[in-house]
Amino acid sequence: MGNCLKCFQSAAEQSMPTNASSPNSHNSNSNACQTATSLANCYESVGINPNANERCALETDELLSSRTPLKPAKANNCDTKRNSFKSLGLLNGSAPTMSDIITTAVKESMEVSHQTLSKLFDEYKDPDDEEMILTDGIERLCNDLNYQPDEFAILVLAWCLDASQMCRFTKVEFIEGLHKMRADTIASIRVRLEQTIEMLKADAEMFKQLYRFTFRFGLEPDQRVLSLEMAIDLWKLVFTVQTPDLFSNWIHFLEKHPNIRRIPKDTWNMYLNFTEQCDIQNYDDTEAWPSLFDDFVDYEKSRALVSSGIHDDDNNNDDPLQSHVKAEDPGLVS
Repeated sequence: MGNCLKCFQSAAEQSMPTNASSPNSHNSNSNACQTATSLANCYESVGINPNANERCALETDELLSSRTPLKPAKANNCDTKRNSFKSLGLLNGSAPTMSDIITTAVKESMEVSHQTLSKLFDEYKDPDDEEMILTDGIERLCNDLNYQPDEFAILVLAWCLDASQMCRFTKVEFIEGLHKMRADTIASIRVRLEQTIEMLKADAEMFKQLYRFTFRFGLEPDQRVLSLEMAIDLWKLVFTVQTPDLFSNWIHFLEKHPNIRRIPKDTWNMYLNFTEQCDIQNYDDTEAWPSLFDDFVDYEKSRALVSSGIHDDDNNNDDPLQSHVKAEDPGLVS
């Protein structure tokens, strides 16, 4: 399944319109949406906030009528549809406070959510496997959401659904994931994704959860390391919204290096720390960084010397693309 991202990229280029406004493992033992506490709080805070008042109805219109990304501060103001407020207002005109109406509306929405989500799942399920949404269904879902399958927002969707592998959503993943997101229509899913992307920009711990999920999501069945090609694609995808310093240099190093074949989990996870702490000039190779990072720093220093016109005398022709990977590290070379 590891090649699915490439398949989506090709299919998107041929058949799907470009949306300039969009940002773009098997046997999981954790639920990524549940571990992202701030996300869960955002989705579940409606109905228990006694300060929610008439502002909620106005912001509901804004949520459901526009794809403009919302600021995180607005993300937990209102979860229900305007029609829910209208109908409940007529039926329960004697409700003492607006928060009571909101609470009832959310509970009612949750009660019908499973039926609604089951119908939504049926629109995209595979005709040969009624418990799965596979490649064709995912492409149709992305098209309806006005995203391409290889966009960051779809990675975020997979994370929120805690998808176990690429190119498929199981029925359980789809229904339970959207239930936690409090989204049961295409419009509300799109709004939730936009809200989540905005929160990911501001919440480092939340982004860390997404980042670690991405490694597992990209693994081929029964594999424990990413191929270099898949790792590069996923790095480019997960850093779509916020790109680290020297990221293009890092990708250049990986693509030009002849010996790197695989990226293990520890290297993937520690790269996020590396992007936050890396200082090429003051890099300490005695710290517990993976050897690949040592090699990258050496490579960058070598390129800087060449570009400044300084040549060394070690008889290596000053080639900045020469191999730096330590061959004794079995996790990085084949």
